Amino acid sequence: MINENKFNSLWTISHYAYAIVPIIIGIDKYLYRIVDWKIFVSPFVASMISPLHLIPLLGIIEISSGILLYFYPRLGSYLVAGLLSMVIVNLFLIGNMYDIILRDAFITFAYIMFALLTELKEKSGNGQYTHPFNNP
Repeated sequence: MINENKFNSLWTISHYAYAIVPIIIGIDKYLYRIVDWKIFVSPFVASMISPLHLIPLLGIIEISSGILLYFYPRLGSYLVAGLLSMVIVNLFLIGNMYDIILRDAFITFAYIMFALLTELKEKSGNGQYTHPFNNP
């Protein structure tokens, strides 16, 4: 039997972490404090859209994904996993970034796992996902 209190605590901590990380990474697409994001744009992708335009666009998408994940955790998790899958393809096009590809593949799996856990949460108990703002 699963301890419902522990499950809910772990889910809540994960919920905040999985929502906050894309927002922070998205903000850094403007600030460049964590990484020089231009080095992660493959020549193929750069030939279609300038990294100067692509990186801020990705920032908007990541910030939006984090916000969406906060309010709609299952949908947002799948969206972030899809975005990370595109990042992985881009990294393969660069080549020699297999450590980052492996890390991003694991993170993608973690977002999918969180979406599946959210589905379990939605189907358990009263069958409803309870948003943090709705808790008394």
